[in-house]
Amino acid sequence: MSETLLFRLGWSGFSLIFVVLGLYTANRGRAERARSKQIATTETTPIRNLEPGTVEIKGAAHPTDEGAVLNSPIERASALATYVKIEEWEHSNQSGGNWKTKHEKTHVVPMTVDDGTGEVRVNLPRDGDLIVEETQTEVAGGEEPPEAVRRYVERERSVDERDQYDLGPISLGDRRRYSEGWIEPGEEVYVLGNAHEKEADWGERAFVIDEPDDSDTFVLSDKSEDDLIQEGKWGGRILLAIGGFIIVIGALFTVIPWVVF
Repeated sequence: MSETLLFRLGWSGFSLIFVVLGLYTANRGRAERARSKQIATTETTPIRNLEPGTVEIKGAAHPTDEGAVLNSPIERASALATYVKIEEWEHSNQSGGNWKTKHEKTHVVPMTVDDGTGEVRVNLPRDGDLIVEETQTEVAGGEEPPEAVRRYVERERSVDERDQYDLGPISLGDRRRYSEGWIEPGEEVYVLGNAHEKEADWGERAFVIDEPDDSDTFVLSDKSEDDLIQEGKWGGRILLAIGGFIIVIGALFTVIPWVVF
């Protein structure tokens, strides 16, 4: 096999990685837009009128009879659902750098949602989406993180300590971003998923929402329906555009060695 052929195969194989990355990114954009459309086209159902199948409900989230309540990871606030993410800035000669996720965790306990007409139990399934308002704290290299962040990092064994060192009077280190969101007891939430009946007292009907709907969508959020729709539309468009651009560049570089060399 000639060196030219090996070069072409190696170049094209490497370029195909970008095609695959572009396809993955575009598919995420497609999924975002599909979820946005599902939210927009599903009508809100009063809980007292629930029937088996795809449902959209809105109401106040409360602990179940078991009474399980969480503490948010960083701020330690009472919560029924929590989300935390730690990102680290990685420098790049090509783009200048980007944020890379180092740690991400979601924790949700069963809850009941009450809209004034009734209440229903909600359990976030493994493949469901928890979408919450987030607070974000960025810590520059050489700076000390807030006390609440430092305590969380110490408690969470899966999180590495930041690399930090002194260069004379100057302190240097990794630049990190800490994001956290949670659903508080009593907070208004939006739920989209599949409802099915569960055992209830004689003559009564009871439901639980704990599975994705027919389009494999499950959403639990403290954001408004309008915000979820708009975020999905614009986020999906951006991901589709980025994915399409990466696909074109990858495909172009895949064929270049066969045309030029």
